[in-house]
Amino acid sequence: MLMTRPRLAFCFFGITRSLSFTQPSIVQNLLTPARAMADVTVHAHFFDQTHIDNPRSGEIGALPQGEAALLAPDFLETEPPDNCLQVWNYGDLKDYGDYWNTGFSNLRNLVHQLHSLDRVTQSALNSGADIVLFARPDLTYHDSLAPALTQAFRPGAPHIWTPYWQRWKGGLNDRFALARGETAISAWGQRARLMHEFCGRLNAPLQAEQLVRYALWRDQIAFSKLDLRATRTRLDGSKAEEDFATRPFRVYRQWGKLRRRFNETTQAH
Repeated sequence: MLMTRPRLAFCFFGITRSLSFTQPSIVQNLLTPARAMADVTVHAHFFDQTHIDNPRSGEIGALPQGEAALLAPDFLETEPPDNCLQVWNYGDLKDYGDYWNTGFSNLRNLVHQLHSLDRVTQSALNSGADIVLFARPDLTYHDSLAPALTQAFRPGAPHIWTPYWQRWKGGLNDRFALARGETAISAWGQRARLMHEFCGRLNAPLQAEQLVRYALWRDQIAFSKLDLRATRTRLDGSKAEEDFATRPFRVYRQWGKLRRRFNETTQAH
């Protein structure tokens, strides 16, 4: 009896920025282990952006063009930046405030990221993928995906695996994740559709990591930690300092506060 292999979709989103530097780690630690264990398709949505000016990261300069080809995507969609702001009623999101106090530049970038993620997630869902690995292309990945895939390929309910680090203010790491099952894939990958609901219920500005936690809490998607580290890699190839420490008590306490706010707003509705 022939055993069918799982169908795994990789979803890359955002801007390529530093893909020439990160691509070797993506191939070694993500794509190669996955292709040994599953039938893999690569999906990508990127913005046709020619220049970056990010005071927060110190990146200013021209963006390399054509880097998407380094991923050899099976499905690729590109679009100009800023069109998505109208799609998601960016002006209404601004009314809730600027969480980062950066003149709304971080909020604008987040809306772009979530739009890109929404588009590439739909591509993966259309392909019939059983499992999806969501990944930013501007991260250098330090660990093999294979152990996490071994868990994900076991039969079970929809589930999310998220990095154990960068769980800001009770939220969950929003940079990459592994999802099993259509409802889990949609919850993590299409959370842009909950931006206004999140802000309205909490009467608070949009916050990236907390939105991830809200999306999983709302759809009752179970999640576990993903023991995979990655480092943001800038335009010039330099790497940001990352905090990979585990702080379970602090994270639990922060999540308790955030969960109470979610529950209170649910009761109010």
